[in-house]
Amino acid sequence: MNMSNTNTFAIEKYLAFRHIQYKSVQRLTGGTGNYVWRIVDESGGSQVAKHAEPFVASNPNIPFALDRMDFEYKALMQIPQQIPTDELIGMPKVHCYDAEQHVLTIADGGSRTLKDAYTDPDVGIPEYGRRLGAWLAALHQKSRETNIGNNITAKTIYRHAYTHTSATAKNFDLDPALGERVNTEYGSLLSTDDECVCHGDFWPGNVLVSDRGLTIVDWEMVRRGCGATDVGQFAAEAYLLDRFCGNRGLLSAFLLGYRQAGKLAASFVRRMAIHMGVHLAFWPTVVPWGSSEETKECVVLGNEIMKKATEDNWRDRLKLTPLKDLLKDEL
Repeated sequence: MNMSNTNTFAIEKYLAFRHIQYKSVQRLTGGTGNYVWRIVDESGGSQVAKHAEPFVASNPNIPFALDRMDFEYKALMQIPQQIPTDELIGMPKVHCYDAEQHVLTIADGGSRTLKDAYTDPDVGIPEYGRRLGAWLAALHQKSRETNIGNNITAKTIYRHAYTHTSATAKNFDLDPALGERVNTEYGSLLSTDDECVCHGDFWPGNVLVSDRGLTIVDWEMVRRGCGATDVGQFAAEAYLLDRFCGNRGLLSAFLLGYRQAGKLAASFVRRMAIHMGVHLAFWPTVVPWGSSEETKECVVLGNEIMKKATEDNWRDRLKLTPLKDLLKDEL
């Protein structure tokens, strides 16, 4: 059966072809890469179906390699077997994977992300942050020998912010040379990093919150790399949530949870700071969090973190940034 059609009628035909019973099918929004539906059965239970096309679902003019779904399936099958069981945090169970049609059906982790739930007073943000940090550290520590394959697409996409940081700095009357230097020295490492398995897009928007706990989703960008990039990305997004949505302490709790898992090498901390800086220096200009002045504030902070992290006395300099909690007892 050809699944090239990308509307709800097409997925309904596909489900009928696969003899999958359902009561309703709802197209989900919010993502960019794939076509996603929630499938509800007669008993009220639900699962989620993801379908990949060779382009970005939100913009068909942008090509996107289909093997992203193969990598996600591999991650969902392999990684839960390798990291310690956590009663609060997990990954979605795979129901079935149709590699020919690029359809992945998984357990439903809920309809609310941690980003959406951040302002809910009933959601324990500090506890969730600490536990997510510890879980991510376990992923990085336990996957050093895991062969997840060479996800070239993920490596290319992950460098996007590095290649655009210098132009963004110039737009805000900042020195573009810093971004160029960071891209050359650190962005280039993304193609050769090979320390452990990285989620590849680890941020509060890919953590689902439900009464059952937290579910880590969207593993298409999984790759072997440097765990500091996962930490840096989540730290940057946690900072933005704290800064603009209530200062509930997600960043400090997350860094504490990761740091408590073991002593961090100086090179790891420096790399994490660089990545956090790059993220803040670029992504708030794509996904604005506030006014134009507040966007500039984020870009300036990102460049400041990058600058401090590249200086000789970077440890002491970074203690003057939002990363101070990571540096209290390390090194």
